Amino acid sequence: MNTFSTLLVSAHQDALLTEAAAERLARSSKPQASRPNPVAAAVKNVWSLLSGPAERPMTLPTLTNYPFRG
Repeated sequence: MNTFSTLLVSAHQDALLTEAAAERLARSSKPQASRPNPVAAAVKNVWSLLSGPAERPMTLPTLTNYPFRG
């Protein structure tokens, strides 16, 4: 029984590998739509966070009468 189940699992894995290869081939044959670069998007997001306070000042609490100041 163990040999039979091993054969079934191997056949199923082969079918999945064949299907994945066919999907990769189909995906590579059609033209790619231009996608934005994820690294550039992340850099732009970080840059906007760093340059934000100059455009809109951050509101920080005042430390007058703060009980834990040193």
